[in-house]
Amino acid sequence: MRIPRAAGAAVGTLALLAALPTPAHADHGTISYKYGNPLQPNQAKTGVYPDDLTIPDDTCIEVPEVEDKPLQSAWAPKNNSQSDIFVFTEPECLGVRTKVKIGQQLGNLVLFKSFIQPS
Repeated sequence: MRIPRAAGAAVGTLALLAALPTPAHADHGTISYKYGNPLQPNQAKTGVYPDDLTIPDDTCIEVPEVEDKPLQSAWAPKNNSQSDIFVFTEPECLGVRTKVKIGQQLGNLVLFKSFIQPS
C-alpha cells in the first residue's frame, strides 16, 4: 500500500510543478518602421522599437509615434528581433493582424498601430 501512495504523491507534486507559471522571457532585437504621411513616403520618418533592445513577450506594444493619433499609422514594419511578430491595424492589438517573420520587412501598404511578439 505504500507504493501507490508514494506514486500518487509524486504525480501530485509533478502536477503542481507543471501548473506553476513560468516567467516570460524577453526577446532581444528591434522592430523598425516608417511613420508620417504614407501618401508621401519620401518624407517619412523612421521609428525603432525598443530603445533598450528588449521586447517583452505577449505584451501589446503601441507604436509611440502614432499613439493617440487616429488618422496616422506606422507602415513597412521590419522585424530585426529573434521571433516572429504580429502587427495590428488598430491600437491594443486589435483589427487586422499581419505576421512579420524574423528578418522580414513588409511594404508600404502594411499599415499598423500596435504589435505583439507571442511567446
